[in-house]
Amino acid sequence: MQRVAVMTDSSADIHADQAEQLGLYVMRFPLIIDGQEYIEEEQISTPEFIRRMKEGAVVKTSQAHLGELIDTWNRILEEADEILYLPISSGLSGSYQSACTAAAGFDGRVTVVDARFACYPLTWLCLWAKRQLEEGYSCAQIKDKIEKEAELWAALIPEKLEYLKRGGRISPAAAALGNLLKIVPILKVEHGEIDVLGKVRTVKKAYQVGLDAAADVEDPADYEWMIVEADMKEEAEILKQQMEERVHQPVTIHEMSAIIMAHTGPRTLGYGRVKKLKF
Repeated sequence: MQRVAVMTDSSADIHADQAEQLGLYVMRFPLIIDGQEYIEEEQISTPEFIRRMKEGAVVKTSQAHLGELIDTWNRILEEADEILYLPISSGLSGSYQSACTAAAGFDGRVTVVDARFACYPLTWLCLWAKRQLEEGYSCAQIKDKIEKEAELWAALIPEKLEYLKRGGRISPAAAALGNLLKIVPILKVEHGEIDVLGKVRTVKKAYQVGLDAAADVEDPADYEWMIVEADMKEEAEILKQQMEERVHQPVTIHEMSAIIMAHTGPRTLGYGRVKKLKF
């Protein structure tokens, strides 16, 4: 039986020790903080990253350097027969396309999947893929199933607009007006892209609007339910209880990675559903 290594990237909200325990490989992305580059998880911790952001550091992200990705694949393939690589959604980064270009030089030994996922749902999908490989399904079959049927819907609520402004996601004028009017944006992650779901005047209302939209499904049992938090553990526990009362399904809580937090800022909650997949 061939050994297939399952790999994802920094956007999957998985720490190095967790990745090792779960048997997953992770391509770490660079963070540029005040002009200096750090490799996420390896050269800067999440608490240190949050501190730097709160102090006003200018933070940018970058996809993995192509040479580093190729070198990493070569090292993995010294022991594995194939690699199944699930990077961040093509709608959020150019990483998927870059990986496809790199994979062309590996004679079919690297399969790149556009899951259209990010944050912990990407880790969940990697673990699902590992189970399917153990059941005897091929990388091609898993890629086809994911790209045709995988579905992630989530609400994303940043507590402050300043980080979206710093990252160029909204204009300085829009951020200033939003702060003046105390507008809380509700973003949604759907079809692998981020868009605006709505705008309200309070964070409490924003959570409720997001929950209403997330729970709008025929059968909640057809989905996995998750919360991803950035420096908001207490709020996440409260939201978990509200979600479980609403959908009558277990809800898991996970920490947001620095790569995603670089764009939304600390004090952000993301929550929603992932469709269960079956062959």
